[in-house]
This record gives sequence, C-alpha cells and structure tokens, in this order.
Amino acid sequence: MIAYSPDERLAVLLTVLGDDVASNAIKSMNSSGSLNKLYQEFKTDPPSSEEIEYVVGDFLKYFEFAIETLGKVKAETEAKAEAKAASEVVEEQIEDIPDAPPAKKQDTEFFPRVQPSNDPVSDLNRLDPYQIVKAIGDDHPKTIAMVLRKIDVSRAAKVLELIKAETRGQVVAFLTLESTVPPQIVDRVLRSTVQKAVAVTFRPPEVDQSQILAELMRSLPKNLRSDLMKQLAEADADLAAKVKAKLYVLEDVLRLEDRDIQKLLGQIESDSLIVGLQGTEQQLTDKLLNNLSKRARESIIEEMEFKKSASEVEIKEGRKKIVDALATLDEAGEIKL
Repeated sequence: MIAYSPDERLAVLLTVLGDDVASNAIKSMNSSGSLNKLYQEFKTDPPSSEEIEYVVGDFLKYFEFAIETLGKVKAETEAKAEAKAASEVVEEQIEDIPDAPPAKKQDTEFFPRVQPSNDPVSDLNRLDPYQIVKAIGDDHPKTIAMVLRKIDVSRAAKVLELIKAETRGQVVAFLTLESTVPPQIVDRVLRSTVQKAVAVTFRPPEVDQSQILAELMRSLPKNLRSDLMKQLAEADADLAAKVKAKLYVLEDVLRLEDRDIQKLLGQIESDSLIVGLQGTEQQLTDKLLNNLSKRARESIIEEMEFKKSASEVEIKEGRKKIVDALATLDEAGEIKL
C-alpha cells in the first residue's frame, strides 16, 4: 500500500490537474508554502502511474461519497431553516402584536395559513404545491397518485413537477390506472395529507447542487471530468443533466485561441450569433466578430442593430446555441479550453 500524507496526496492530485488549477488551489489552501514545495518536488520528480492511479482513485471514492451526502446536507439545512422559522413564528405569536407585518426573509417564501375544514379536497386546492409535495413526496407512488387524482389538474401538474424524478414516472403510471381504493381510505389519506401540508409554513431557499458540481467539474481535466460525469449520471441522471447544462458558459469564448474561435463560428448560424450577442460585453463580441472577414463582420453588426428589440427568450436561445456549439467542439477535442 502506498503511504502518503494528506499534503502529499493533494500535491500528487494537483500535478494531474495542471499548473493553472494548482497555482490557484495552492494560493487559497496553503499559506505556509509546504504544499507548494511538495508540488514543485513532484513536478521535478513526477509520481509513477501507480501512485497517480492510487491517489486519483481515492479522490473518486471521496467524490462519490460527496454526491451521496449532498442530498443529506440539503435536507439537514432545510430542517434547520424550518426549525428556526418555526421558532420565529412562535415568538411573533407570543408578542401578539395586531396587524404586525411578518419579518421578511431573503429568498424564503412564507405560505398563507390554511385552516383545515371538513372538505380536504378544497383544502388541498388552497395549499401551495410545495406544501403538498413535502406532505406526500416520500410516500408510495400509488398514494401520491391517489391524492393527485382529487385536486385541480393544474395544481396536480405542479406537484408532479416538484416530485423526485425517479418517483415521477411511477406516479404517472398509477394515474393511468383506474383507482380501486375504497372512498373511506381515500378520504383518510386526503385528511392526513392536509394535516401534514398545513404544518409546512414556508419554502426555504434552494441550494443549487448542480451549480456547485458544475463549478467543480469545470476545474478538472477533461478525461477526469468525463469519468466523474458518468458516475454522477448513474447516481442521479436528473442532477447529471443539470450539471452538464452548466459546464459551459458564453464567457468561455474569451478563453479560446483565434483559430478555435474560427472553428466555433463555422458551427453557428448567423441568426443565432446576431441575437445571442445582444447585450453581451464588448470584449466578448469583439472576440467573435474580429475573427470574421470584414464583409461578414460589417453584415453582422448591421443586422445586430435591427435585432436590438429581440426578446429575452430569443436572446437566451441564441446564446444557448453558441454555448452548445462550443460544448460539442470541446467534447470532440476540436478546440481547446
């Protein structure tokens, strides 16, 4: 077994990641200089392939563990936020100040209070879809389908959208089947759902796991990133798709050499370029347009003037096509980021 100290393991991993990532990491993680010294030693006397495989293997195991625990951390964060908000609500009730406006919480959505009645269906249709999901989201798909059958179609659709991807398909399958559950059981389930849902008083800020993971992936070498993305897709296909969509951004254009810019321009339709560049920084616009012929550049600039009234949706779609072309070329090895 290869014996390495934590700093030595990190130094080996940094040699794999390259100078750009290593220099930034060393600046932020090691003020004493010991990590930089080890890194320089490994650059002079590179570790063997066996040593690299051992250290990277350990990193992959840690990454898999991190993926598994992300959901748990998010759940714990929400639980703590709910407990804090509940405490604040109690304090406000104790003060008993008439017409006192509730304290505003940044990015926290508080729900109107719903007093349960003798009509659970009506009660559910007054609740926010998020409250319903928190009440039944972890139940059996058949139970979830039972509740969705009884509420408004538009509300049911929103609830379905918020349910976990791996559960959603099973719920839809049960919705296509005729229900054979006795009315008394259905009524009991609906009343229980209402009681659980009204206890959910607010929606805490969401942690964008996909953005966190995308930023991590962007800092890794392409071959290592590819392996990790495959593992993530196996663990959580929905999350992997969101991460993939955020791996590349329009500003990546600024990192390309001119010859790669020209390859990129060859894959983008003029209409997408004209609309996508609306409102972008001048440096980014110049980076692209300066790699066109004089005639083509003048034509694009003229068309951009006519397209200044493009909608936000059109601009977003144009930029997406530019980024998609960039991603396709990079993943195929046609360009170098």
